[in-house]
Amino acid sequence: MNYSIILKTLSLVMWIMALAFSSCAMVSLYYYKNPLEADAMQCWICLISLSIMAAIALYIPSRNATNKLFRKEAMCIIGIAWILTSAIGSLPYLIILDCPLAAAFFESTSGFTTTGASVFSSFSNFPPSLMFWRCLTHWIGGLGVVVFFVAILSFLGASGRILYSNEASVDSGDFESARIRNVVMSIVVVYLVLSALCYGSLRIFGMGNFDSVCHMFAIVSTGGFSSRESGIYGYNYGVYWSSIIFMFLGGTNFVLLIAAAKLEFKKILNNTEFWTYVLIAAASAIIITVILQYSMDRSFLENLTFGTFEVISTMTTTGLYCDNTQLWLPSAQNILMVISIVGASAGSTAGGLKIYRAVAAFRICKREIEKSFRPRVVRNVFLNGKVLGDSDANDVLSYIVLYSLIVSISVVCLSLLEPKLSTMGCLSSVFAAVNNLGRGFAEVGCNSSYAVLSDPAQFMLSILMIIGRLEIYALLVLFMPSLWKKFQ
Repeated sequence: MNYSIILKTLSLVMWIMALAFSSCAMVSLYYYKNPLEADAMQCWICLISLSIMAAIALYIPSRNATNKLFRKEAMCIIGIAWILTSAIGSLPYLIILDCPLAAAFFESTSGFTTTGASVFSSFSNFPPSLMFWRCLTHWIGGLGVVVFFVAILSFLGASGRILYSNEASVDSGDFESARIRNVVMSIVVVYLVLSALCYGSLRIFGMGNFDSVCHMFAIVSTGGFSSRESGIYGYNYGVYWSSIIFMFLGGTNFVLLIAAAKLEFKKILNNTEFWTYVLIAAASAIIITVILQYSMDRSFLENLTFGTFEVISTMTTTGLYCDNTQLWLPSAQNILMVISIVGASAGSTAGGLKIYRAVAAFRICKREIEKSFRPRVVRNVFLNGKVLGDSDANDVLSYIVLYSLIVSISVVCLSLLEPKLSTMGCLSSVFAAVNNLGRGFAEVGCNSSYAVLSDPAQFMLSILMIIGRLEIYALLVLFMPSLWKKFQ
């Protein structure tokens, strides 16, 4: 293990945290007349100083680190970086709100993993700068993390491809036609443009400046934190449909968004995952709209808007809500739970299994069923116009098995930690955490928070959030002794 390159990279993470805390200090300065900001500024200055000192402390012993980065170093960096940022990010809640450690870590982890689950049911004691930090963690954790990759590419070169392909769960083959640095920079530009357009559309349709910034952070990153206790409920149709569009784009593979910007539509037309994404979203929205039309005493436009919003928010694992899904029929709730498991596209800010794995697993199973009665048939599995090799097929199936195993064990553990939690509450809590959805049903539904859970349960769900965000492997490998063998 090349420990020097790990320390050097983590020092850059701390510089990014210092920059993020600095932006919160500027917000605190802007709202200095707010009585809740009286002590917040001192907190941000202390956190900025702490982050800078940590960055320097990590850099000094690793300043002469070799640029060699292999897969195990990449996995290690990703796993430790997410745990480190979640831990450091919990300090504002501890210092400003004096809340329990488990709650602070849960909220911070939920932000950076773009889960959107919260232990707070009221924001009355939140200074604006802390609310800004809470929502900013979404934007950083969504694809703002790509800025981190851009920063390290200056001394990692092509090895940065390993880091990005692990974090974004996309095949590094997507970058064969261009240098990795140019591709990552293009993704950053797309992310910034989407953020600006989303903010502008929310402002045009009447949302306030501060709320527009906070909700833009949540929508583009497919996060879910809102600056309002009622979420996005109560706004007009313009806000709802703008949010739907940008949540959908946030759940789209960013490589395809770059292709669209370059008018390379052939790449989009040949992408199986994208069209499956569109089909599942459209079908689910239509079915739920029909269910709402027959079960809710509202106009068709309301049911269409609310149904489509909830489908896109759930499928992209954003978790924002504009309707109380607790009042929906179980059939509609079950559809939402299923599509949250499937998730959206790989290489996006969304969570879940990812559509490409679901499509690949379906086609592999279909092939195996055919082979059961036609054993001599040799039939390739195609995905996105390419043949899915045996190694890739094994990766997909092993991931799904591991995902199922983790969910099963987690449901049992949570039921032991919270014996009074209902079956739906237990299942939806685990799925909401590991799929980075945030919002659940029953005790952890739209109008509730995860404060009803004990500290051990909150810590467990926090770990599940990180596992889900890092595609399982990057965190689990940290506990394998073979990872820590001496670097050669």
